[in-house]
Amino acid sequence: MTSTMVSPILTPLLLILLSRAGLCEMPGTPGPLTEVSATEGGRVLLPCNVTAPTKGDSPILVLFYNGATGTPIYSIDARTGPLGRGVHWSVLGTRAHFALASSPQGLVVNDVAATDEGLYRCRVDFRSSPTRNIRVELHVIVPPRRVSIQNSEGVEVSGVIGPYPVGRSLVLTCHVTGGSPRPKVTWWHERSLLDDVVEEAKGQVTRNILTLPNLTRQHLYRVLTCQADNSNMTRPLAATVTLNLTFPPLEVKILASDTALSEGERYSVVCEAGGSRPAATLTWWLDGVLKTDTKDQVLQEGNVSRSTLHLVPRRTNHGSMISCRADNPQLDGAALEDSRKLVVYYSPKLQLRPGQNLDMSNIKEGDDVYFECDIQANPSVFKVQWFLNGEELQHNVAAGVIQSNQSLVLQKVGRTSSGLYTCRAVNMQGSDSSNAVQLNVKYAPVCTAGQKWVYGGGRLQPVNVTCRVEAHPDATRFRWAFNTSSEFMEIPQERIQSSRGRSLVSYTPETLHDFGSLLCWGVNDLDEQRQPCVFHIVPASVPEAVHNCSVWQNASRAGEVVVACQAGWGGGLSQTFTLEVRQGPGPGAPQGSSNLGKVLASLRDQPTPHFTVTGLAPGTEYHLAVVATNSQGDATPTILVHLTPIDVAEKRMSAAAAGASGGPGKITLTPIVGVLVGLVASLLVCSAVVIVVVRSRHARAHHAHTKIVYDQATPITKAGEDEGGAAELQQLQQERGPDIILVKGDVKACPEEQQVPPRGYRNGQDGSFYINPGSLLNNGGLASKETDALLQDATVGSSGGTTSFPHTTTSVPLASSPSSFPPPVGSEDPLTSFSSKGRGSSSSVTSPVNFRNPPGLQTQPDLCPQEVDCDPSRAPLVSCSRKGSQESSV
Repeated sequence: MTSTMVSPILTPLLLILLSRAGLCEMPGTPGPLTEVSATEGGRVLLPCNVTAPTKGDSPILVLFYNGATGTPIYSIDARTGPLGRGVHWSVLGTRAHFALASSPQGLVVNDVAATDEGLYRCRVDFRSSPTRNIRVELHVIVPPRRVSIQNSEGVEVSGVIGPYPVGRSLVLTCHVTGGSPRPKVTWWHERSLLDDVVEEAKGQVTRNILTLPNLTRQHLYRVLTCQADNSNMTRPLAATVTLNLTFPPLEVKILASDTALSEGERYSVVCEAGGSRPAATLTWWLDGVLKTDTKDQVLQEGNVSRSTLHLVPRRTNHGSMISCRADNPQLDGAALEDSRKLVVYYSPKLQLRPGQNLDMSNIKEGDDVYFECDIQANPSVFKVQWFLNGEELQHNVAAGVIQSNQSLVLQKVGRTSSGLYTCRAVNMQGSDSSNAVQLNVKYAPVCTAGQKWVYGGGRLQPVNVTCRVEAHPDATRFRWAFNTSSEFMEIPQERIQSSRGRSLVSYTPETLHDFGSLLCWGVNDLDEQRQPCVFHIVPASVPEAVHNCSVWQNASRAGEVVVACQAGWGGGLSQTFTLEVRQGPGPGAPQGSSNLGKVLASLRDQPTPHFTVTGLAPGTEYHLAVVATNSQGDATPTILVHLTPIDVAEKRMSAAAAGASGGPGKITLTPIVGVLVGLVASLLVCSAVVIVVVRSRHARAHHAHTKIVYDQATPITKAGEDEGGAAELQQLQQERGPDIILVKGDVKACPEEQQVPPRGYRNGQDGSFYINPGSLLNNGGLASKETDALLQDATVGSSGGTTSFPHTTTSVPLASSPSSFPPPVGSEDPLTSFSSKGRGSSSSVTSPVNFRNPPGLQTQPDLCPQEVDCDPSRAPLVSCSRKGSQESSV
């Protein structure tokens, strides 16, 4: 490397080193002083004119010195070329560069630091001209680093401060850190100067204290600013706070009237409070208890608070005090309150209880019982009612039912007094029933109504008899005995099967003298049954014939008749019924002939004697035979003679008239013939009128039935009947012969066990029944078939065990009652006949032999159990009487 190449670089370095060592003096004289200011972190230009003073001259070296030490910090070496291509050197690094093209020219320093402050000197050496020195004084302005506001406790605050209560004094301190030169600290409200006195200036901290005595509502949201400023080259540094104040509420009011409230209804009660800052907190209190079912709102820019209480009043709230309290939780002792007294209407509240001295678990027949009904209601009740099992009780002193104000007295209670008692009170708000009180009257056992009282059977055949009794408490023990005409015998306990309220015994008649009455007594904890339940064991026999039969024509259907009878006693066994339609006697037969014709149709083994016959020819006489049957045989048939009406559309002409109309010659009538013709015409007119009237009545007498239609029955011929006419009968049926339809549904028969018993029962001296076997043999010869009959109790299995106990509500009196046993009812005549005529038809009934009640016999029991609907409007074919008579209506 040559010396000419090294000298441009080494020369300025060598000069710098020599000047630092003090071995080389800088040429030139000090120039004028220029002051320059810059903010910390900003940009500054230190002016230095490098333009040559004479034309043709040029600078060859530019040096910048910092402070009195004369240490170069920047240089430009242009000895080898123009200044624009000179070599730049700097100890400030990239922060500094020399601006040759700017005006003024000078050294540009970026990111000015506080340490850059001081005196600078710029030396410019020219090729021909003398050296130029320029002095520059750099002032670095350091703005305040931080401004903060502290409260009286020395805690820094900012933003919204407080809240402060009205009337309190406020002290705030503005704390400024740093700043060169020292900043000026002032307090401002908007553009109004509040305080510019600095109370403290130490080191880097400057403080100004602001005091605001006696805060008022006008200080709310007032903005206070602390400002620090030390130069017009920078913007002031400031901190701001906003005052928040608290106000107590000015008023509170419940916006509701004093009207009464109804229990259970939902009400909305509104309360408003105003003048509080922040908005008042509204709370609801009911008798000192806080209510939480509320909805709160703030209105009118936070000045009004509204709270809505959703209240469902109860009867216990009547007379309670409800209060609305407005409270500012930030102010002590500033709450306001408004109150209302509640008036609540409610329906009666009842409490039913027995008398204080009554032991409800030990009420017996004949005791007096009274109940008290405690009623709470607003407004007062105007009606009090008492009920037993849902049925209202009426005041009846004679019956021992006494209602007085809010109490009920029952004198000498009986078993029917048991049940659920309630009281009911009514006021304008409604009604209410109390909790019920159950009264269970203790009584000795009595026979349960609706049992089977008559059992039929044969010798050496066991009969299972079930005895049911009602009692409270339930009967747990039973005693059985058998009473005949010759002896009274207790039945051993090992032959008795008992449970709560019922007992079963299996009895086997061995001789004819063993038919009689079984007596049953129930025993409970209170007493033994006084009147026994009496069950009659009778020899089974053939059933009695049906009676009270009726036949009538159906107006809506041609050739249809309805047959309805009442069943007689079934002989102690289940019975069925058969209807046979037979052809009547021919035209030549004498009137009233009882000869039965051929069987045209039949329907056998039906449960009830109610039938509908269809397909009958008009103007024809039929014999309708109704027969009752059980396992012992057939009863005497009941024959109904029925003549079907002639169709009104049929026209008949006499032979004389036909001959007259057929001859061509003139007919001469004598006066006698004229009179005869007039009489015949009158008879024809009267007949037509009678037929029209009968038809109209027949149409009005139409009955509707619920029917089950069976297929046409095949004729059944018994031994001894005319079997030669079978083919003719079949042909007649194919030519639309009569059909029998069993009427079922609306027609209900009375229970088998309550139908007419056989003859021969008499009263015993002890109130029971026994059988006179001799009278049975003399009156009916029933003993000849007694060994063939066996009747099982429907509720007991063949082994004597109990299989089921169906409930029945049939009411049958005790055996000792004069009406507890059914005798036969009828006529002393061997045959009783009656006829029903009308609508162009006629019917007659032939009944079997029936006997009147002999002395000492019991009357017939209820033929209609309670489960059978005996309402004539619902059972059009037959209605049964409940007072012992055998009358029926069809």
